[in-house]
Amino acid sequence: MDIPDNIKGLIENPKCIKTLTTVDKDGNPHSVPINSVSVLDDGHIAFIELLDTCQTQKNMLNCYWFKKDVSLLVIGDWSKGEAFQVKGIPYKFETQGPLWDKYLDMIWKFIPQADPSGVWLIKPKEIRDQNYFVRRAGEEERRANWTRWLTWKGVRG
Repeated sequence: MDIPDNIKGLIENPKCIKTLTTVDKDGNPHSVPINSVSVLDDGHIAFIELLDTCQTQKNMLNCYWFKKDVSLLVIGDWSKGEAFQVKGIPYKFETQGPLWDKYLDMIWKFIPQADPSGVWLIKPKEIRDQNYFVRRAGEEERRANWTRWLTWKGVRG
């Protein structure tokens, strides 16, 4: 799946808010802010995990082993409705090589004492626009009686 340029720009913008959500072996969600994320030339998403024994790392392993989706929520300019969810499957964990070296150099500029565990690679499967008006239009299209219900209940003005 190709990630559109506007979403790629948001993912790679350090000022945008990004949240990674994973699930544990019981299906419980776990969300963390994450800024070390980028879109690779092949369209896959990469991020460096900083802590070897943290819940995110455990959940990423679980999602990798059992082919569970993870979710990256990216929020740009909220007033413009720039918010997207990218769902994907973790497919590789790198601890050596050029990508690892690139991420190490990047993270050590900001956190020199960091001892990261590796770089996760995620294959995107689905992108959802989380803008309220886009979501609402989708609901109106999906629910046949949406307009009738609003008319009956009244519209706030």
